[in-house]
Amino acid sequence: MHILMPEDPVFMTRFLEMEEPLLHSLYYLHLDHLPRGQAKTIRQAYEGWGDIQAAMPKFLNWHTPTAFELAVPRRESEGYRLHSPDGEQLISLYVVEVSIESINCLGACLTLLEEAENALGGALAGALEDIREPRERDLVDNFRRVLRAMQIPAPPGLLESLRDAAPAGPEREVSLNGAQHTEYVTYRDQFCHTLSTGDAFLYEMHRSLYL
Repeated sequence: MHILMPEDPVFMTRFLEMEEPLLHSLYYLHLDHLPRGQAKTIRQAYEGWGDIQAAMPKFLNWHTPTAFELAVPRRESEGYRLHSPDGEQLISLYVVEVSIESINCLGACLTLLEEAENALGGALAGALEDIREPRERDLVDNFRRVLRAMQIPAPPGLLESLRDAAPAGPEREVSLNGAQHTEYVTYRDQFCHTLSTGDAFLYEMHRSLYL
C-alpha cells in the first residue's frame, strides 16, 4: 500500500518516539518478562516500525528534542519542491510504499497496549508505567495518533501527481492543479487534526507549518 509522508517535523518527532522510548524500551528491557503472545506482538510491531522507517526518504528522519516548540518547515528540501496552483511553495509530501502487514502489526500492538492500560495490573501495564513515568507525553496516545495519521487514505489525484517526485523519481519541481491542491488541503487538515488535536497551541503551530 502507498501512504503519504509529509516533510513535517511534528510528525517525525512523534513517529520516532514510537520507537524511542516506547517500542525500544519494551523490546530491550521488558520483553523477557511478558507472556509469549504479548512479546511476539511487540516484536512484530518493532520490526514493522523499522520496515516503515526504512522505506522513507532518509532525510525525513531529521529530529530535534525541541521540534514541538521550534518546528520550522524546511523550504529547501533534499527531495523536490511542491507548489500550489498560484506558485506558493508547500510542505512536500512523499509517496512511501509500506506493507499492509507492517501497518497491521502496529495496529495489533496498539490494541495490546490500550488493553494493558485499561487493565488493573500485569507485567505489560507495569512496563508502560515504568516507561511513561519520566515523560510528559502519553506514549500510547502518541502511538495511536501516528498510526491513524499513516492510515489516512492517500488522495488518488495527489498520489498520482507525486509518484515521479524526487528522490524516488526525476521531478525536482511539482505544481499541483486546482483539484490536486484541494486534495492536499483536505489531507493536510486531516493529518494535523489526527496528530495534534486536543492541544490548541500545538494544533495551531502544527497547522501553521502548512500555511
